[in-house]
Amino acid sequence: MKQRMIYIAAAAALVLCGCSSSSAQDDSGAGLAIVDNGGASYNVYVSPYVYPEFLKEITGADSSLNLSSVSFEPSMVTEVKTQPFENYECTFTYPGLYIYTQDGFEGVLDSDGNVVIAADTFAKAELLSPTLIKLYLYEGMDEYIIADISDKNKPEMINSYKFQPSRIKTVQRKTEESDKVLTYLEVGGVPVGSTGYDSVIQKDLSELPEGIDCKRAYTVTKDGAYYIVTFDEYYNYTIYEGTYSKVSLNIGGQAGSCSIMSYEDDLEAKSLIDSFSKMEDTVDKKDDDDYISFEFGVYGEDKYVVTLYSSGKYISQGLKDGKDFYESAKVDRRCFGDLVKWVDTVVSQEYKHEKIDS
Repeated sequence: MKQRMIYIAAAAALVLCGCSSSSAQDDSGAGLAIVDNGGASYNVYVSPYVYPEFLKEITGADSSLNLSSVSFEPSMVTEVKTQPFENYECTFTYPGLYIYTQDGFEGVLDSDGNVVIAADTFAKAELLSPTLIKLYLYEGMDEYIIADISDKNKPEMINSYKFQPSRIKTVQRKTEESDKVLTYLEVGGVPVGSTGYDSVIQKDLSELPEGIDCKRAYTVTKDGAYYIVTFDEYYNYTIYEGTYSKVSLNIGGQAGSCSIMSYEDDLEAKSLIDSFSKMEDTVDKKDDDDYISFEFGVYGEDKYVVTLYSSGKYISQGLKDGKDFYESAKVDRRCFGDLVKWVDTVVSQEYKHEKIDS
């Protein structure tokens, strides 16, 4: 996080310094910037911009959603290396659960070593979720039942398991600090994560971005941020932060695009662009001009596009603050390079897919 903040601060400094009112610069990147508050002028060197390398590595699915958290996945079940209990031989563990073997059968223990499912009937036990376990009757044969251990003292054996959307419900509660009402998602009465949302709307599965396979999905918002919560057939949930805006650019004939999937980054992009000192449009766009374009409002009410060319030509149009508009202006040429660098240093961090707690 500290490194990310350094990136943001550096990029912001470039834009705020390099995009104040200034005289024309030559192709070397050197220019004379003039402080807007009437202070002394100073020389600023702006290094040449380059096509962001991370754009060459991302796929269409990568550029649609930013993985935030996952409640369960098979990799969370790990091999036991040190036996935790004296009387049982454990093979695999998941937080709060152990799979153990006895006389050729497998069963399940809780974290205190209490038997949840005895190892006397089933050849194999496989965790499907924190509360659902697939129990195979015979080794190597696809004959099984599913146990629901939501109540560890009384597991429910299910012969014909079927996903039931009605188990997923929304519940509204007032916050302790105020009278604000938040909406929570629950599965079988168990909260999904620890976060309540300002809004929760069921999403049509056909409208989900590429790469998502699930049984149920919801669009949720929290303090302006936008997420998609999905559930698989075993009610395991995955939370993605949704797409806020799209960036497209062309540098030296090399085209690429990505999405801004962080609410904070989306706000910063708008602030940086709004900070540009604009002058009367005296620039003619050339076909071979490099350009960078921000399509804001993939989620949200405002939907507008800002395009900046390497020549300094600036075009903004669409719906903003409830009104249609079109604006054409000239900005300092260094603003173009600074925006490219901002995408390369800040937005690129979103594509590292580091998971965070829900």
